[in-house]
Amino acid sequence: MSVTPIDDRMLELFVSKKYHWNSLSPKEQQSIAVELMKSRLIISKMNSFIYESINDKDIQRQYRSLICEL
Repeated sequence: MSVTPIDDRMLELFVSKKYHWNSLSPKEQQSIAVELMKSRLIISKMNSFIYESINDKDIQRQYRSLICEL
């Protein structure tokens, strides 16, 4: 599936409600939907990484040692 990237300006205008779904072409609607899905996936993976890092005992020890060095 080939999707045209949406520029930041268009996303900002859409989020600020200056654009409505109906005013966008079907291709632009699909591109925005793909951007949203990518963002959700990235945020989900990032949250999982952070959660796993916080619960990793070795990382906690390293963090404490760094703090103690300050």
